[in-house]
Amino acid sequence: MRDNTATTLYWPGWKQSASIGVLALTLAACGGTRENDEAVLSQGSLDLAIQQLTDATIVAGADRMATEVETLNSHITSFCNAPDAAGLSQLQGQWRTLAAAWQQLLPYNFGPLNDDLVFPPYQYIDSYRPRGRDYTETVRTEIDGWLDSDDTLNTEYFASRTFNRVGLLALEITLFETAADQGTDATAVLGEFSSQSRKCELLAGLGGALALRTDSVRDGWSATYQDTGTSYREQFLSGELDDGSTPLVTLLTSVQSYLDYLQQRDVVSNVAQISASDSFDSWTLMTSAIDSIEGLLAGTSEEQVSLFELMTAGGNSTAVATVQANLQQARDAIDSRDATSFNAAAATLDGNFKRDIPDSLDVSLGINFSDGD
Repeated sequence: MRDNTATTLYWPGWKQSASIGVLALTLAACGGTRENDEAVLSQGSLDLAIQQLTDATIVAGADRMATEVETLNSHITSFCNAPDAAGLSQLQGQWRTLAAAWQQLLPYNFGPLNDDLVFPPYQYIDSYRPRGRDYTETVRTEIDGWLDSDDTLNTEYFASRTFNRVGLLALEITLFETAADQGTDATAVLGEFSSQSRKCELLAGLGGALALRTDSVRDGWSATYQDTGTSYREQFLSGELDDGSTPLVTLLTSVQSYLDYLQQRDVVSNVAQISASDSFDSWTLMTSAIDSIEGLLAGTSEEQVSLFELMTAGGNSTAVATVQANLQQARDAIDSRDATSFNAAAATLDGNFKRDIPDSLDVSLGINFSDGD
């Protein structure tokens, strides 16, 4: 049992509460340094590792996503006040940054991202995730209708649209191609924004609606979740989950489901097609995803007690080496732009999250793992 008496730990940019029992474990396991002492595999060390990776990877990821949307909307306001080539380039670059931030957060598709059985928030951000269906033509048809209509194209309007007409895809289409003929030449796109004021209204409305979703996810993790008065972070770390799963089981099955989705839906061949450039494409997004997953396992700082560290402490260094090799296989496929090899690597990592990692941490996933997404 964890000691419930609270004390305070200070992390970079954070002030988080933790139990005295966990603090004692940190000092005992680490001796005040990460260089000379090794962690031990125990429930206390797992609790600490999950707390740290939750803050460093998931909570920070939700915050980054919301912040990048805020930046996008700031750029939209500036651009629409005075459309020019520099402003359009800045907006397109910010969309790419936002899309990468999304792929870093999407493996952790639970809690505030996925809290509605019918239309969870993540669908309104990324319409491709739930069904692996390309809604590009649907959005294009809708944009033509919106530009010709008398509807007020504001945040409230787009907040009430169905999931496959808003979010990152709708913003990508609006920012990177003309509605008239789907041309992607930047001069033509800029000319359409300059000649059709409703296209800027549409852009601002889509950005505002996306902010409602990402702000809700950030606030759910960090502030209060579903009017409970406590954050989902607090509920998650204390194990107060509706389905009765432990935090680690929830985390591992979520990442496993994401990896299953990557290869089952051949995501790398289907996302970020319109926005692709010499310096950005779907492979950029896959790099962000693999970075996030590796950070989850290996930690993002020397101060973290990582899952790899605990797997090794439990006598499972061979499993760690296997997972590291498979992560490298994914990176090699990204470097060579080989979709077949990347999907194979994602499938192998999927298996690692089903078996090697939970087995090495002495955790049973039961029937929680996913086949297909």
